[in-house]
Amino acid sequence: MKNHNQSRWQRHQVPYGAAWLFLFFALTTTGCGHQKVTELDKSTLEKDTNWSGQILIKGDIYVPPGITLTIAPGTTVSFQKIDEKSDHNMFGVESPYYPQAELIIRGKLIARGTPQDNIVFTSAEIKPEAADWGAINFLGSDGNIVSYAKIMNAYNGVHAHGAKVEITHCEFVKNGVGVSFKAEEETKGVPWFGMRSSLLIRDNLFAKNKGAIGSRNSDAEISHNEIRENKFFGIWPKEKSNLKVTFNEITGNGRGVYLYQSQGATFENNNIYDNTEYNFAMAEAQDFPVSAPNNWFGTTDRAKIAATIFDRHNDPELGEVMIEPIRKEAAAWKEN
Repeated sequence: MKNHNQSRWQRHQVPYGAAWLFLFFALTTTGCGHQKVTELDKSTLEKDTNWSGQILIKGDIYVPPGITLTIAPGTTVSFQKIDEKSDHNMFGVESPYYPQAELIIRGKLIARGTPQDNIVFTSAEIKPEAADWGAINFLGSDGNIVSYAKIMNAYNGVHAHGAKVEITHCEFVKNGVGVSFKAEEETKGVPWFGMRSSLLIRDNLFAKNKGAIGSRNSDAEISHNEIRENKFFGIWPKEKSNLKVTFNEITGNGRGVYLYQSQGATFENNNIYDNTEYNFAMAEAQDFPVSAPNNWFGTTDRAKIAATIFDRHNDPELGEVMIEPIRKEAAAWKEN
């Protein structure tokens, strides 16, 4: 049985992309429009900064410690595709940085739109694709807010290394991965080395990305999100990720939940059904059990539910997805 509530994805069948933005930029630069496009090359913000209107990014923008970037409701931030061999990358292209243009947040980002005036982060290309730009990249920063924003065509829409971010009421569409976060364990000597990320991911839409949410050795509350039609996975916890995953709609993804050496993630009162490969799947190294009681799998038929879960019942070297008790009906995942 499917949840017949109309999804936000179904209600937003609009052209997510930048073709219309390109037309808008053309109008503004020819004098037919009214808003000026502010073009920004690779640069470091030297004081607290406010963005509004139309912002065109042509290289990395760095927000250093002690500086706050505030983005006003209704602002569109578009990223021009750059060559990784050009001089538009500020810190190179090795982890945790991206070959594509990105926002690098060591200070603070306050991107708080409204229901009527979302902030938009997108590609500036005529034919936008996933990974046209890098990420909103938080590195060891705290107090960040991304709310009522549409994030499209990024490599990773939001990425956090040892950072704290609140992500609410956003739409992640046609990115490589919508949100990814991890502890910094690779780049020794950076101030955020060894720090775990901590995220609130609440009341967002993740649709048509290659993956929705990925984590490693970090913490998050993930609740009341609509996670659908992502090519490879809905949620992918790796290693010691303390995730509390509740009241989400997870459907139509390649794998609803994919687990790799995952310890600490719990799943309860979610609707996890009709994912194309498995609702839950364990990778080869997943020999830890996973707590997943009180979820709705689209049916109460135990045999049908078991067929959608890949765990020790398929491979004795794997752990078990512990699903009892099973919900008898779909959870009310939307907040009033």
